Formats: sequence, C-alpha cells, structure tokens
Amino acid sequence: MSSIRMGELSELDIEHCLRGEGLGLQVASFRCLVRSDTGRLSSPLRQLYQDYAVETEPGGFYDFRIRLAKTRPNFWKSWEVEFDWDGRSPFPAMPLAQTHPLFEWGLNWCVASVSALHTVIHSAVVERAGQALVLPGQPGSGKSTLCAALALGGWRLLSDELTIVSQSDGLVQAVPRPISLKGTSIGLIGSQFPCADMTEPVADTHKGSIAYARAASAAVAAGEKSAPIGYVVFPRFRPEAELVFEPLSRAAALTELMKNTFNVGMLGAEGFEALARSIAHAKCYAVEYGDLSSILQWVDSTCRHPD
Repeated sequence: MSSIRMGELSELDIEHCLRGEGLGLQVASFRCLVRSDTGRLSSPLRQLYQDYAVETEPGGFYDFRIRLAKTRPNFWKSWEVEFDWDGRSPFPAMPLAQTHPLFEWGLNWCVASVSALHTVIHSAVVERAGQALVLPGQPGSGKSTLCAALALGGWRLLSDELTIVSQSDGLVQAVPRPISLKGTSIGLIGSQFPCADMTEPVADTHKGSIAYARAASAAVAAGEKSAPIGYVVFPRFRPEAELVFEPLSRAAALTELMKNTFNVGMLGAEGFEALARSIAHAKCYAVEYGDLSSILQWVDSTCRHPD
C-alpha cells in the first residue's frame, strides 16, 4: 500500500481513519494498525508522529492491530478507555483523558512482545558517532529526562523506553518514538529546550503528570539504522547531589543489565551470552548526579567516539 507522512493529514482525516478501517502506522521496522473511537488520539498522533509513514487505506500484514475503545460499564460512571491487541491487554481501563498515554504504554508493550527473540532491556538508548549509549534505570533514576536532553541536544534517539539488542549481531535496533516526561521533568525540559515540541501534560495518571516530546525528524528518518553499544551508563538522580561516577567492570554492568532485562531468562544461556557479547567493547559507568547540566557535561566529555 502507498503511504504518506502523518503531517500531511489533517486531524479530521486522522480521526476518520481511526474510527473506520484504521490508520496504518510505520514505526521503524514495525507496522501497526490503530483504531480508536475516543476522539482523543488524532491530535497527539498528528503532533508527535508527523514524520512517520502512514496508510489511510490499510492492508496487508501488521505486527500488531490495536484498538483504543471507549467504555462505560455503568451509566453512573465516567467514560473510560480500554486498550486491546487481539483481545489482550496488560492494562485496566483508564480515564478517557488518558487515551494518549495509554496508547504509548500499549505500543511499548506490543513492541517488547514481538521482539521476544531479541534481548529487550528496560532502558533509554541514544546514539552519536556510531556508538549507542544505553541508559538503564528504575523509575526516578532520571533516565527519561536525561534521554530527552541528549536527544534534543544532538544525540540520535533510538528509544526512550526499550533497548532491543539483536541476538545475532549484538546491535541495538532503533525504535524512535515520542519521549515520555513525568512530573518536574516536563518543566525542566521545556525551559532548557524551548524549541522542543511537547504535548500538554495529562494529569493524575498512575505515573503522575505525563507529557511527550516529539522525536527529531532525523531520528525518525534513521529509524532502521542500528548501532553497536559503546557505553552503558546507570544514572541515579539525587536532588542536590554532587556528580560522582564509578567505572564498572563489564561483569558488574552485565549483572545490573540483567536486572533491567525483560526476557533474558526466557532466552536462556544463549540470551545471556548474546547480551555479554553486545557489551564486550563497551565502557560502563554508574553515575549519581543532582542536576541536569552536570550529567550532560559529564556525558559529553566521557562518552566520546575515540579519535
């Protein structure tokens, strides 16, 4: 099927597709068919996915067909939205105002699920000079904020949530999508990068207030260009802390990566060995920091392509 860019469509065009046969969306190597009757998805899709290829007359094979549907179990309850992928969903129904965050969370789940033959790490990842910088971290570690600042500051976004490492060659697969920002990170990134294209925050989600920053056009255009892992940095944000860093052995880094990997246990010994090979030449660090400027300066000076 022929495709155009999302930005060539009006919100009305997108809404018509979502309520009809669906909108075909190409995200890197993944094809997704999206349907929704909520009336809450066309605006953020047009804003954040304007550079992505879409099909208004979908057909053929899709990696996943998803639907976000309005639901109201009882007349005295407010309208909610449900996420469905062929009858499956890891999420309960959510308030209708949270339709867009639910779409992004659901798409993460779909991508991770269909990538099960590769190693999938809960980690942001960016690239510069042909080297991927992997940023694993638990909620509150600051990885998404750091990822956003790096992606808006010249690094190529590969993913802000999932690092997909090929079992065959150890390269990181690019899946550039909107970057999620939560709580104080929304204002911080908005003030430091006033040209960033960001959605209005959605309040009171289970992750607090959440907004999304559009991925750079160049990152979307390079969506199928993979990269080897050059650096693994475990960030830990602690307010007002002085920046301190500790080089890690690859064995120690591998142990920590395992804690952030969704499926390496299912892949068994081969998965463990493949992950170990993927960081065989990487430089690994644990970094604690208290402000964004200090960690950005550290990354810029430390994570450089060798001359």
